[in-house]
Amino acid sequence: MTPSARTAILSGLVVDGSGDEPFLGDVLIAGTRIDAVVPLAARPHDGYDADVIDAEGLVVAPGFVDIHCHSDLTRLAYPGGESRVTQGITTEVVGNCGMSAAPTGGDAAGLAALIATIDVTPGTPRPWSTVAEWLDALDEAPSSTNVAALVGHGSARHAAAPGRVGELSEAEIVAVAAEVTRALEAGCVGASLGLMYAPGESAGRDELRAVAQAVADADGLVAAHLRDYDARALTESLAEAADVADGARLQISHLRATHPDGRFAEAIAAVERLRDVQDASADCYPYIAGHTTLLQLLPSRIRAAGPRAVLALGAPALAEGLRDSGWDPGQILVMKAAATPEAVGRTPAEQARPWEWLAELLVADGGLVDVAVESGSWPDVDLALTTDWVTIGSDGTALSAAHASSAAHPRSWGTFPAAFRRMRALGVPLSAAVRRMSVASAERVGVPSGLRPGLPADVVVFAEDGLDSSATFAEPARAAVGVRRVLVNGVPVLDEDGITSARPGRVRRRETAS
Repeated sequence: MTPSARTAILSGLVVDGSGDEPFLGDVLIAGTRIDAVVPLAARPHDGYDADVIDAEGLVVAPGFVDIHCHSDLTRLAYPGGESRVTQGITTEVVGNCGMSAAPTGGDAAGLAALIATIDVTPGTPRPWSTVAEWLDALDEAPSSTNVAALVGHGSARHAAAPGRVGELSEAEIVAVAAEVTRALEAGCVGASLGLMYAPGESAGRDELRAVAQAVADADGLVAAHLRDYDARALTESLAEAADVADGARLQISHLRATHPDGRFAEAIAAVERLRDVQDASADCYPYIAGHTTLLQLLPSRIRAAGPRAVLALGAPALAEGLRDSGWDPGQILVMKAAATPEAVGRTPAEQARPWEWLAELLVADGGLVDVAVESGSWPDVDLALTTDWVTIGSDGTALSAAHASSAAHPRSWGTFPAAFRRMRALGVPLSAAVRRMSVASAERVGVPSGLRPGLPADVVVFAEDGLDSSATFAEPARAAVGVRRVLVNGVPVLDEDGITSARPGRVRRRETAS
């Protein structure tokens, strides 16, 4: 679909993403770009020669930028991106937590096993090998939203040193860093570390520093899934990420505290101190339940050897490890079980021997089990949401309502409306909330965002008092309420009749970001 030559979004409350005060005005779009932003008092007497969208009584804002998601493959399976568009997201950043869909190193099956936790559409074709080929595939595939990509350290390591667990040799480290450099040259906006996932969990600091240095040399972003989010280890985990990323811009992924003990404020203070000497910030989501692979509930001493070695221990040893995790079976909900789908939606608390049931499930499914875990606290969530350098990232995926191979976390469908509603209730000003959901994240990764002339016309129109999430664990695929219009590159992907058939999304590559 070709965008109208000119579109005028009239009489809305313009929140341009800069953090400046909102004002009543018009947003003019010419082709794929913002042409002008005109305060109401300066509107021409004869109006505009343009197609008109009436936004009276509504907020007109930059489309939301999801700085942390896992749509690497699902955006190919679900090009309409319903779970994204219906909550106002216009740009996604994929390749997080050390896992990206490329490079494969010529071993696509091996990479698929490595990134299985983010692969909820295993039937999605993936004919690429290199990051350049993956980005081309994303660009050529029809999509409703834009995408920028990080290269996962784990994926780069798989390509450079396949099958290796533990610390690498100097030559292997050079090869991993070279893979990261090639990814950045292809257009990735940075690299991600998965310090709680294999193989990142067993990587030495020299290797992690080499990756960060390659990113720093390209002025990219290092996004880090920390080694441990347990409140008792969080400050130490933050210090490790800061150390390995020294010299690079650092993004702390989904900042939160599991096993909360009231010390999350200490972690926030630690990042505040870090920001005095290093370019660092974080993202968060407005939920107390996370979503991860069941393997991650095992103690680090067990899981660090990698999934294959862990599964070889057998169900009795795994049950003992899970029992030692400190979790309550009632906090755990099975979200994906590749070989035993009947387990999805069940909790081990329903079982007579909960840990044995989970361990047997893990073995039966070859480790491909995901769980949601109620692991945080609302006071901690609220502290993150009221911290001005913390932006919003869903940790979710692009899905359609027809998705059935796994249970969706409600964050895939509702993060941004839920975060907005909670931030506003906590007293965060409208302009600040919008900035933290759009321009602030875009600036971190170096992609365009904002209602300024010349920028891509990625726009969301919503009801300020009506914007909210309706997604729950019982019904996760429920669209947000209050989003009235979404335009991507000047093309409506959601209008008054719902999702359109338009697929105007583009890859935002590092070298072309402006």
